[in-house]
Amino acid sequence: MDEPLIPEGITGRELDRDVRDELRSLSRETADRVAAHMVAAWALVDVEPFEAFLHAKFAARRGGRIGSVRETYGIVAYRAGEFATAVRELRTAVRITGRSDLLPMIADCERGLGRPERAFEIAASPEAEKLDLNGTIEMMIVVAGAYADIGDVATALATLEIPALRQKVDGTWHVRLWVAYADLLERAGRDEDARRWLTLAADTDTERITDAADRLGRPAPAVEDPTWQDDEQVSVVDAYVDLTEDEDPDDLDAHDEDLGASDAHDEDPGAPDALDDDRDVDPDPVATADAEPLGEDQDDELGAETTAGTGSRGHDEHDEILDPEGPADAESRGEGSADGTSRAADPADQGPTDAAPSVEDPTAGESADERTDAPENEDRA
Repeated sequence: MDEPLIPEGITGRELDRDVRDELRSLSRETADRVAAHMVAAWALVDVEPFEAFLHAKFAARRGGRIGSVRETYGIVAYRAGEFATAVRELRTAVRITGRSDLLPMIADCERGLGRPERAFEIAASPEAEKLDLNGTIEMMIVVAGAYADIGDVATALATLEIPALRQKVDGTWHVRLWVAYADLLERAGRDEDARRWLTLAADTDTERITDAADRLGRPAPAVEDPTWQDDEQVSVVDAYVDLTEDEDPDDLDAHDEDLGASDAHDEDPGAPDALDDDRDVDPDPVATADAEPLGEDQDDELGAETTAGTGSRGHDEHDEILDPEGPADAESRGEGSADGTSRAADPADQGPTDAAPSVEDPTAGESADERTDAPENEDRA
């Protein structure tokens, strides 16, 4: 195949050091070309998926023995809708690297090829047991979609009715789970509930990792280019001088001369010293003379009064108790909002409670202290 033209400005040095270290098994020239095409593939995958696919394909032809190269080709093929190529390349990457985090994507590719039963097999495989918490949730999303593919929407909804739907995972909300749940609610004919979950995802997904905001018609946030000042616009100002537009620089010079004269006067050796540093000074001779040594009983009473006055002081109106949960999480626990108003009911509370999910719940073993309730949805104008 012909080598795609690399976009201007891409050198290949943009790759992570770990990936470039993997390319060292190739010759220097080949490694540089493969790296440049990998960078081009990732840069174009969201705007020109087919062009990105061509760059990833060329990189795989030159560096097919490298696991990260085959992984890049598989992911870009998946994003471009080339599911057959994606399955082949992702499976190859798993064999080379031994990683299991690509299994949810492989299972979803099987769905894309019209083989949902293979998605079930991958989810039940021993390799899937090695997935971490986030990987397991991604696999459950794929399994729920596979149930929907065969027409069992009720079981698909029940598959996503897991604790991670209403609590944080590693300190963050799993917005992709919310979007998948909203899609299933829409397929079940529950349009109002689906829109509430989609709105919740769009409000939480500030990084735009889902299409929730786009589906609600919200414009993309404007990205402003940083404004750089020229060197001529940078000036150094004395922080101790209040320079205004009405002041004359000559007046400042005269002010500096006056300060110099004042300093010279202060340094006059003939001026008497106000206090000799070597002189012993009694801080309060009267108090010292009147003071008497404390007896043992008085000493004990003084210590008891000090302890009672400081160490065991009770909580008063000036004390501040730090809430590790924060006011926002207090609202999610049902304690009301900061302005005293109550929150609207969670749309998921109206959701179905059908049979338990066919895939093991990844967060079932967490304790009550480790769980955080999901935010309830507010009524929006």
